[in-house]
Amino acid sequence: MKYYAPIFEKYPEFVTQEQMGEICGICKKTAYTLVYSGKIPYTVETNRLGRTHRIKLTDVLLYLYEKECRQEPDSPYIIEMKSFYEKEFAGFPDLLIVKDIEDMTGFSSTCICNWIGRKLFRTIPLKKGYGIPKCCFIDFLVSPYYRSIKNKTPLQKKHMKAFEEWWREKGGETIHGPERPL
Repeated sequence: MKYYAPIFEKYPEFVTQEQMGEICGICKKTAYTLVYSGKIPYTVETNRLGRTHRIKLTDVLLYLYEKECRQEPDSPYIIEMKSFYEKEFAGFPDLLIVKDIEDMTGFSSTCICNWIGRKLFRTIPLKKGYGIPKCCFIDFLVSPYYRSIKNKTPLQKKHMKAFEEWWREKGGETIHGPERPL
């Protein structure tokens, strides 16, 4: 509710595919695909004018919440993801350089320098380049920004998939179901 209060005020309890597209910032075709693939539940209402799809606003907002990776920082999911990355990157030094981050994520040095320039994580200026505390970088890895990057590297996909499998094995709720790609 705290993220989407204006949407709750603007839209009714049930929305159309067109309204769903407006809310999620997607086109009608994508909304249609999400509904018919079963990623967002709906009911069909038939009246004298024809058939319409009734989509619960709460289901649309749940989809949007997961798509935007808005889990709370103290949620079990995020705490476990942080723990996963700490174990995954235990072999790296506590003060990382850009090359270490390239090896950890698969992103280019240009992209990483862009992140540094945008101050997406804490850095320490060194004589040549920047030092990044590993704990601060792990906080970045579990952030909504990093998890919702559209053009993921193969290494990022591998880590995210490994975490999802590890999370399911531990009995955690599925955030991205098998039909929802990372």
